[in-house]
Amino acid sequence: MKYGWMLTAAILLAACGQSKDVPQESDIVPVEDHEMAEPGSLSETPQASDYVAPDFAKLSGYGEGWYISPGWPGEYPAGFVVLDEGISVMGRARPNPASPQDKACTLPQLANYQLWNNPRVSSDELEFFVATKTFPVTLNQDAQIEYISDAGSMQTLDLKQGEQLNYLRYLGEGFAILSYAGTEYDINEAELMDITDIQATKGQEDEWLRVTCTDGSRAWLLYDEVVTVPGIVPSPITGYGDASDITLDQVEGIRAEAEQNAALAGSLGEEPIE
Repeated sequence: MKYGWMLTAAILLAACGQSKDVPQESDIVPVEDHEMAEPGSLSETPQASDYVAPDFAKLSGYGEGWYISPGWPGEYPAGFVVLDEGISVMGRARPNPASPQDKACTLPQLANYQLWNNPRVSSDELEFFVATKTFPVTLNQDAQIEYISDAGSMQTLDLKQGEQLNYLRYLGEGFAILSYAGTEYDINEAELMDITDIQATKGQEDEWLRVTCTDGSRAWLLYDEVVTVPGIVPSPITGYGDASDITLDQVEGIRAEAEQNAALAGSLGEEPIE
């Protein structure tokens, strides 16, 4: 499975849309939580050398039409920080929105759950993946579309009017993974804006994180849910590839900034700025 050159670069430093088309119970493929992939099959995950990554697709049980891949999207991947002491969130045993939130999990104050926070990723054995609702992208004219090859060079894909690509996931800096005829390509979305219907559809992204609770138990958290918990806010951006746990003297400043961002987003009728 190809995850894109930009995703690889971002995770080595560390490590789309808004519709809520939540998978139903009928979409969930039963699987035991202990089922694992072969060692090293997801080397993008920033863990110790003996780390064995789960098969996120099997573990999550998302149905057909979802693309499951490690890491979180964006040139600055999302994250969240715990501002207050004793904050408990409701997580899941299985990372799927159709599964019950049945695992209470207390998170440590000042923790920053972000891909680039290597000490926290390592100490808590954090696991990140994203489930993307795929959608077709149809050509409205003949076109040559540039993509980045595995070697890093620019190549072209010759397509005809009416042919379709399948949107799989966003990477960062405008690039996304799309497939054509069973092959995955890293393509700049700007290449598609005027020659396809890509602007007409917005997919859903579910960003999942498996955390270690203060009592040593594990729970899966959905980003969109956990950032609504009082005392938890999106991670502050301090620089590309830079993230760490916060300090007590930063708490009120980060809280105020998050409140300002939420108020600004609300006034514009948008999602809160992350």
